[in-house]
Amino acid sequence: MDSRQQQSDKARRVFRAAQNSFGVEAVRLTLRLVSSTTPQVLRKNPAGFVAQWHHEINGLRKKSRKAGQAYYRLERAIWLSRTVDDGLGIRPTLNGLWNDLYDAADLPKVSGVGDPVRLDPSPWSEDDDRVSHKAMSSAFHFKATERLKKAETEADKNFLTVESLDELDDLLMESIADSLGGEAQRVAASGGREAIAEGVLKDPGALRYMRVPEEGACYFCIMLASRGASYRNKWTAGDADVRQFHPNCKCEAVPIFSTDYEYPPEVKAAVAAWDNFGGGNKQQFRRYLATHQREID
Repeated sequence: MDSRQQQSDKARRVFRAAQNSFGVEAVRLTLRLVSSTTPQVLRKNPAGFVAQWHHEINGLRKKSRKAGQAYYRLERAIWLSRTVDDGLGIRPTLNGLWNDLYDAADLPKVSGVGDPVRLDPSPWSEDDDRVSHKAMSSAFHFKATERLKKAETEADKNFLTVESLDELDDLLMESIADSLGGEAQRVAASGGREAIAEGVLKDPGALRYMRVPEEGACYFCIMLASRGASYRNKWTAGDADVRQFHPNCKCEAVPIFSTDYEYPPEVKAAVAAWDNFGGGNKQQFRRYLATHQREID
């Protein structure tokens, strides 16, 4: 195997591990935050909860963005022997780029020196926290506020006792915590995904990016992964679905800088599954996978 491919595969695994850790922490923080409050508090001050929730998760999103940029810069250097500026204007070595990714993933750094790689302009615009805040506000409205209103109406209608209300409150908060935890994971991981998508969109050195599904991915993610390296940005490939990463999704966007890049096994399996399916809509593909799961295992 090409040594560049081996390095690239290793970098992809490190980035995925980092993304998974950010997602796990996002869920943990959300569960802790929800468990420390009550339905009444959430109903009275939803904006206050969202502000605190966003503060917690947005820090992880920024870490994910940093990891995504470090991964992008390393992949570019592996395949092109050039990378993009991180804003400091300093030419890094390949070892230095590995260390940037390891640092972003909270892993031990490597030693050694090397020749500096050449720099091209940065493709990234300034980060905007308002986008993630809007997404989390919307998620809270649909996955918490609406449920709270419905539960309140049902309680009034059925004249429940204090004991019954307490039990319903516990079940309701568990349900809300589970839903918001999945949203928090998605927002946390979006930092790295968006960094890669924006990089590919604005960097002339990039060819495309692909979606690499996690093990046991759903039919929707496998369908998108089956398109291979067809994504120039998050709005292409025929419809708006490509920009969607559902809650608790662990798929990643992987930038491609060379036609010599070999698809990971997960993508090869997804491509083969779609080819064998032979065409149809999403729901038909879902039913097909339900009876042909071996093709992607």
